[in-house]
Amino acid sequence: MLQHKCYMRIFLISFIAFLSSNIYAGTAKDDPNIQTIIHLLDYLSKDYPAAVKNGVIVDEGEYLEMKEFSETILSLSQNLELSITQADQIQSGLMDLRANVLNKVSHQKIKAVTSKVKWAIINFTEFEISPPNWPNIDNGKKLFLTNCIQCHGASGNGQGKLAMGLNPAPTNFLIDTLMREVSPFQAYNTIKLGVEGTAMQSFGMLSDKEVWDLSFYIKSLRFNASSADSLGLKEIFNKISNEVSLKDVATLSDKELIQKLGYEDSVTYKKLKALRIFSLEKASTDNSLVVARNYLNAVLLDYKAGNKKSARQNALNAYLEGIEPVEVRLKANDPEFTSQLEQQMMAVRQAIESSKSISTVQAEIADALSMIDRADQLMRDRKLNYWLSFFLAASIMLREGLEAFLIIALILALIKTSGTKKALPYVHGGWIMAILIGIAGWFLSNWIIGISGKNREIMEGLISLMAVIVLAFVGFWLHNHSHSKKWKDFIEKKIGKQLRGEKMLGLAVFSFMVVFREAFESILFLQAISLETKTGDGSSIGLGVIAAFALIGLLAFLFVKYSKRIPVRQLFRYSSWVITLLAIILLGKGVHAIQEAGWLSVTGFPVYLKIDWLGVYPTTETLMAQIVLFTVLMLLYYLSNSRNKMLQNMNS
Repeated sequence: MLQHKCYMRIFLISFIAFLSSNIYAGTAKDDPNIQTIIHLLDYLSKDYPAAVKNGVIVDEGEYLEMKEFSETILSLSQNLELSITQADQIQSGLMDLRANVLNKVSHQKIKAVTSKVKWAIINFTEFEISPPNWPNIDNGKKLFLTNCIQCHGASGNGQGKLAMGLNPAPTNFLIDTLMREVSPFQAYNTIKLGVEGTAMQSFGMLSDKEVWDLSFYIKSLRFNASSADSLGLKEIFNKISNEVSLKDVATLSDKELIQKLGYEDSVTYKKLKALRIFSLEKASTDNSLVVARNYLNAVLLDYKAGNKKSARQNALNAYLEGIEPVEVRLKANDPEFTSQLEQQMMAVRQAIESSKSISTVQAEIADALSMIDRADQLMRDRKLNYWLSFFLAASIMLREGLEAFLIIALILALIKTSGTKKALPYVHGGWIMAILIGIAGWFLSNWIIGISGKNREIMEGLISLMAVIVLAFVGFWLHNHSHSKKWKDFIEKKIGKQLRGEKMLGLAVFSFMVVFREAFESILFLQAISLETKTGDGSSIGLGVIAAFALIGLLAFLFVKYSKRIPVRQLFRYSSWVITLLAIILLGKGVHAIQEAGWLSVTGFPVYLKIDWLGVYPTTETLMAQIVLFTVLMLLYYLSNSRNKMLQNMNS
């Protein structure tokens, strides 16, 4: 259980113990090959299932990469400065890895070998690994609250519910003299490996990224405990983060970081504090592809200069640091093209490895750069345009607002007919309260989406899918109640019972629920539209809502004067078709967002078909989901029409 794995011994002691087994260091930890080997081992461990499943190759391109990288790791490892015993152990493990890839063994075996070799290299060389991107401290906080507060307490003071009687006691992360000697890397090792002989076991179930997130959060705790000028510190961070590398922030203790920043004074302390409590936003996909371009340009320069080793290294980095971080998003947009891009990056590496002519290597690099430009265009998500967002927002608000108005108007008409005027304050109080709570709900939903951070793709997907479910139900309900007599009978039956029993509170509750349901649906649908609207076009939604209210006001006036002439049936039918269109768009975009977040598999569709603003993407999952939804809705509408015609024939 996780709660039994959160006991942390003093970091300084545990890290010294961790390093005490290192018998050979030399200058090995400065070898750039080590970072490449570790990166390739992590990549093999993570992506192997995309190449092989149940002993069968499922993607030839991915499998060729696995074979190439297992050979590359073995080749690079021969240049590491290790003792004979250490070198033999590493070589043996890597030869096993190569054989396992060739034999297409299970993912579990690949993970076991890569992890064993990776940590042996780190242990032997004292290599200080650092995260490839800035950790997400907000996510680190969530992990801490989930896994560690039982022993360390919510504030990190070491006084959690399970702390009593533990020996050694859980670490107090707020002690300055202790924590200033500890680097995030040391915290990473303690969390990742655990401390033998104590209750602090390995957090092996967490990914490397999650462990880095947690490590950076732990380092921020004692700074967060004191009041801070957040705005001023953020400005300091924005400046200093360009002067200090992420590796320094990850591998240096506070004491060492202060020395790097300058002498210890209040200004330096603020810089340290800023570096510990903030982190850079997640790098954009554009930046990642820029990295790939820069490395490929460096490859050509190195190869022309005769530096084959550096060219090979930069070609690897172009893929690992430029393409691989956006691979999931690329696959969600065009799986076939993503496979072609990976093969082209491999072609560049093979041309270098085979010592091809400069013109050949240059041609391969030019093809790769051209494909990266296309990848850049693919990932520029086409959001809903201004007027489509306006139309959809106005349609949704008109439908929701009009339905609420018509129901309340009928209730008031029934009250007037029955002469029960004392019921009026209850009805008005109910719908007014619903509107106020609805407005508060809108701001709350904005706040929730605003703090979603790195999970924004998942948040977008889940909101869209939730909206689709409600939209499908509402669309069918509207279509089913598009016959005004049937709709009116439905309301009269509900309200007549309350009036006859003089249940005023029941009327208030019914009035509240009618309008609150519409308000809740409006928030859900408008947020789903907002998430798919272009940045800077948010005013389209506000204008759509205003236009809808203006039209509702006009219709309300006409209803009061000419109630029998209001085309309720046509309005409801029009709304049901708009809702059907919106449901199909949001379903496609919702499934696509979840694919981009890596939560859902991506299968290329035989025909390339992509219309971003309609939520149409070239993956089997998105298109099949939309086809199934459309088919189900059409079937329900057909059955509803058939049933209504049958009832009309019976009544005539």
